[in-house]
Amino acid sequence: MEFFDTKNYQFNTESKDGVYIIHGFTNTTYETRDLAEYLGRQGFYTNAINLPGHGTTPEDCNRVKFTDWTEYTEKGVAEMSARCDNVYVVGISMGSVLALHLSSIFPLNGAVFASTVLQFKDYFSTRILTPLFHCLVPFREKRLSYKKDIRDELNYFGYKVWPMSAVNEMRKLTNLVKKELPAVKCPALIAHSERDILSIQSNIALVYDNISSEIKEKLIVKNATHNMFVENPDQKLIFKKITSFFNQFKDN
Repeated sequence: MEFFDTKNYQFNTESKDGVYIIHGFTNTTYETRDLAEYLGRQGFYTNAINLPGHGTTPEDCNRVKFTDWTEYTEKGVAEMSARCDNVYVVGISMGSVLALHLSSIFPLNGAVFASTVLQFKDYFSTRILTPLFHCLVPFREKRLSYKKDIRDELNYFGYKVWPMSAVNEMRKLTNLVKKELPAVKCPALIAHSERDILSIQSNIALVYDNISSEIKEKLIVKNATHNMFVENPDQKLIFKKITSFFNQFKDN
């Protein structure tokens, strides 16, 4: 089975309560469309997008700069703000990093930061080796990022390789967003799973302790993987919590 989707999704387009939803690095709207559809049924206008370089090819992803991701999502939220009374952002993994960036510059009603990757599991490879060698080694098999005893059991979402120049761009994005965290002031829900083997748990405190939001909550689940929004035993709990959280902060 291929966990890949080339399409963008919009649901309930007449609603004035908008939610902009951003997938993770090398992933696609495959991991966000369930949430978009669910929130659409709860009365929200939802827009789940594929980022530049995603939903196409790894080669395409390697040609993208991190500013392409920030500019694309800034434009998307600006367009949603022009048509909606209330605007929320949801991001997962690198999408969460972009959601933090957007929350630092837009007056959002609320935001969800799920499976955030600001600190990397393999610090040395990402921070030291990748900047030096990404042009020489353009791709790395995703399965090699995991221990041998589990790598053949995992589902690999989106591309089956890490596009290494794009990894380097993600590194640059995290450098920017870490500095922007104090500028995040909207109500924030920080979601993570205890079973996440891609995003280290220290990312929870890094976000929670450094954003300036007066209203901030943690949602820690036990059974989801890094891809928290796809079908899993905690999916319904996560979706209901996001809905109730956003409903608290509607300006009527």
